[in-house]
Amino acid sequence: MQAQEITEQEAAKEAPGTALILAELAASHRNAHRKVAEADTRKHWVPSAGTYCYETHIAIPAQSIPSLKEVGELLYAQASLSHHPWYPQFIEGLGTTATAERHPSTDKQCLAWAAFDLGVGSPRHYRQLVSRHTPTADTVVVVARSITAGPPLPETAKLAYTFSPNGEVLHFANGLLHWHHICCTPGAGLLPGPADRWLMNTLRWLGLDQAERRTYTNEALAMCDWLQAPDQDLPARRLE
Repeated sequence: MQAQEITEQEAAKEAPGTALILAELAASHRNAHRKVAEADTRKHWVPSAGTYCYETHIAIPAQSIPSLKEVGELLYAQASLSHHPWYPQFIEGLGTTATAERHPSTDKQCLAWAAFDLGVGSPRHYRQLVSRHTPTADTVVVVARSITAGPPLPETAKLAYTFSPNGEVLHFANGLLHWHHICCTPGAGLLPGPADRWLMNTLRWLGLDQAERRTYTNEALAMCDWLQAPDQDLPARRLE
């Protein structure tokens, strides 16, 4: 069973393998879901994580290879952005330089935390090693894995966690930018450790996960709207 957090060094070593898994999941999803500008969310069980992974896909029209690169960089640096036009629940974050040895197939990596309003009272903070990968010229993968240490957190921070596979995949083909948001988390920290995972797994197994699915779908639709807006709201990047 995967640990809630692993060391920075462990996360750096496993990131390339996770990137390949994310790319494969994304390819399978977009081959099955071919509608344009329409979000689709599905889930599958991840035995090693002991929970479900949610995959959301949307194909955004009128895009280009430069869009792939620009959005890929924003998703990699999202903890350092002033705001997320596609996800207003983002509150704040911080990114710093990673110290772990970078795998040759990893473009770059950083340490980061990001805080979100998940509608559960206090914000939830995710502390992760974030890495960017380019398996092919038309694909960018961003991997994010919870780690045991990183940039200093606010004193009141309440952590939530992400397991593998977790991250983003961007793929450009035929004028469409495919965005895949792939999220593997045991929950939002409503209850202590195992109890929180049991609660979320039960709700998900029973199909009582409509609110969670809606969050992913709305985020994808917002990304589509933002990238097609004539006056695009570009978030500033805070200095690390």
